[in-house]
Amino acid sequence: MLFLWLYMFYSCAGSCAGLAARGSPAPPRAPPLLPGEPGEGSSLEEQRAAPDAGSPISSFFNGSGTKRLPQAIIIGVKKGGTRALLEFLRVHPDVRAVGAEPHFFDRNYERGLAWYRDLMPRTLEGQITMEKTPSYFVTKEAPARISSMSKGTKLIVVVRDPVTRAISDYTQ
Repeated sequence: MLFLWLYMFYSCAGSCAGLAARGSPAPPRAPPLLPGEPGEGSSLEEQRAAPDAGSPISSFFNGSGTKRLPQAIIIGVKKGGTRALLEFLRVHPDVRAVGAEPHFFDRNYERGLAWYRDLMPRTLEGQITMEKTPSYFVTKEAPARISSMSKGTKLIVVVRDPVTRAISDYTQ
């Protein structure tokens, strides 16, 4: 195990040392605009068409990728296993998720979509952005607000037997 760790360390150190010799990294790109935001001299399509350079590991080092609104949101009942589901999904390399619950659609909606998008992790093309806030399950306004953000957003709903859920909630 020690040899594997040393190999990984020296492999990364060797590739990272070469980054400084190549010169300064390119300046980070601005995230794509939300509908209705003014552009800076170019159309929205031109700005979105510009490709992100680099492999997944290089994007980790140079901060490339874009912050996107989530394509999937996990909602569910209290003590239903929503955190466990999110952590299992995060193991996949094509899934990126917010660490903490943003509570955008129930508590922070007045801050706007730009604020919400800024909370999201940077993702590369082909990766899925997710977030988890179980309380959207019991918030009246959340479904309409999520739908107005994006009709294509998938909701992953976690439910549990109500009796065992109540016992679990009571004991904790």
